[in-house]
Amino acid sequence: IRHLGNQLYNKGDYGSAYQHWTKAALLGDIEAHNLLSNLYREGKVVEKDLKKEVYHSEKAAIGGHAPARHNLGCHEFQNGSTERAVKHFIICANLGYGQSVNALKELYARGAAG
Repeated sequence: IRHLGNQLYNKGDYGSAYQHWTKAALLGDIEAHNLLSNLYREGKVVEKDLKKEVYHSEKAAIGGHAPARHNLGCHEFQNGSTERAVKHFIICANLGYGQSVNALKELYARGAAG
């Protein structure tokens, strides 16, 4: 279902893509949750909605989606929860996600973590 949503999105049919990704997410597709999170963050097809963005990022992260967990870390950091951000980044770094490794390096270099 998600793949069809991807094809529709690439053709510019964002509304149908959203519908397919929503169905896929309801079936537990973690990448679909991540894609929905991105839509809610960007306000593409749907209105920007931070709660829905975070909800879908959390669902994807729980399923092992490293970029979604990294985004949660960024969200936590932006909201002043450095300790929670570091925890998300460590989990991502352990999954081999380079952006989280770099984020941790920067936080430790600034003395903001540790």
